[in-house]
Amino acid sequence: MWAISDGPRIEDFGISEDDLERAPRLFLSNHRPKVLVGAYFVAAVVVFTAVYHSSDSIPAAVFFSVVTLAAGSVLLLPVLILVLCAGEWAEERWFCQRVPILRACLAYQRAVAADRQSTDKRVFPLTAPEGWSSVSHSVFLEMLSSNLDGLLEASVSRADREETGFDFLVEQAEQRLLLRCESGVKPVSAAVGRELVAAVDDFRGDAAVIITVAERTPALESYISDRSITIAPPWALDAVVSDLCLRNSD
Repeated sequence: MWAISDGPRIEDFGISEDDLERAPRLFLSNHRPKVLVGAYFVAAVVVFTAVYHSSDSIPAAVFFSVVTLAAGSVLLLPVLILVLCAGEWAEERWFCQRVPILRACLAYQRAVAADRQSTDKRVFPLTAPEGWSSVSHSVFLEMLSSNLDGLLEASVSRADREETGFDFLVEQAEQRLLLRCESGVKPVSAAVGRELVAAVDDFRGDAAVIITVAERTPALESYISDRSITIAPPWALDAVVSDLCLRNSD
């Protein structure tokens, strides 16, 4: 199955999901570790057979096979990697000449991998606002998720917003708090508050928090003024959750 991400858009590469499914898979690129292990296995069999025929001793054949491969790996491993890289390049070029759309599929797959790698390596601080307002919703969720477990002394579970109306469920001190993430700088409307009120009732929550760096509309401020819904930026979430748990436990 080809990787599909919220980062690079598939339409920008001139292909569709059906094209991804129909495109041929490159064997060497997708089975690199297995190919290296197989090459070492073949080398071990060759060395074992040669030593056994000359010594007629299985223990000696095993011993010298291990020693030979261990010593020979200094030269054997770089040669195998070089041959494997050349084979991958030749295989990719051969397939791309016969299936032109494969080139776009590979470009998309590599863009997705690069996007995920950059996201994984990104530092997501919860102590400063820089960067939070410019990221996509999926990255906003990952930024928050990567910090929640260490930030809160509570059980945190991810939720499907389409099914629940919120993104995270925090269970702390016998309190159930619903967290709703609103990324970007577009003002948060009262509709978000109404959806959270329904979610609190459906999932027996004690309170809810809208996590955002955006402004909130006057209608939202008015709607949540007498309800157990709080608005907070990510870097203030720890204090807000602690305050809510203390307030609800009284």
